[in-house]
Amino acid sequence: YDGPFSDHIVSQEPRGLTGENLTPEKAREKVRQFIGADRVSEIKDAGRNNSGPLKTYSYDVTLKNVSEGQKINIGVTQKGGHVVWMLYNRPVTEKKLSVEQAKKAGLEFLEKKGFKDMVDTYYLTEDNIATINYAYKQDNVVVYPDLIKLKVALDTGEITGMEAKGYIMAHTKRDIPEPKITEEEARNKINPRLEIKSSGLAIIPTNYKKELFCYEFKGKINNRDFLIYINAETGEEEDILIIVNTPN
Repeated sequence: YDGPFSDHIVSQEPRGLTGENLTPEKAREKVRQFIGADRVSEIKDAGRNNSGPLKTYSYDVTLKNVSEGQKINIGVTQKGGHVVWMLYNRPVTEKKLSVEQAKKAGLEFLEKKGFKDMVDTYYLTEDNIATINYAYKQDNVVVYPDLIKLKVALDTGEITGMEAKGYIMAHTKRDIPEPKITEEEARNKINPRLEIKSSGLAIIPTNYKKELFCYEFKGKINNRDFLIYINAETGEEEDILIIVNTPN
């Protein structure tokens, strides 16, 4: 589990799916461009998925000048050729970069691939790889449903994994209203024992396919980290999450 709302898909219809329906050959070209034509030795079809809201083509990609077993497995949407997932199974044997450097490498990668206005939210490090969540930010509001997860190798900063299902399902420009209550009023709804570390505005998903516009408060009680969401329009407490901190 890697951060709040990290495995939440809200809408039934993918709002971020644009472009025309592609043949497997045209989608293969999108894969070649995404990975970099100069790096690719061969792209083989690895099947297709025609069910569900995101219909995909899968490919196994062999890279130039790397050992035989290290391939990239990638899935792109049949409509538009958007990358839904990508996994490069190369071993990462040492850690040279800090998490901050990895976050920066991830942001640069997203920017280059056309994902604008993304911010990192949570991360987990394991086996010299950082898995980092990036959410879309619109008008200073963090939009949690529009989520992309990246795996960043801590030896070189190379992106070895990507999962963009949340972003493709949810991403759209939103009509964000002015909050009907002030941050101070929202803060007064919270247990006064919570030592608030930071606050801001966020859009969060729900289990009933609706998004909520909230104040997000991060804080501590008894040395435990909490996230509390107060509806910015009604003042209702919508969600409370406990962050479990581990060495990773």
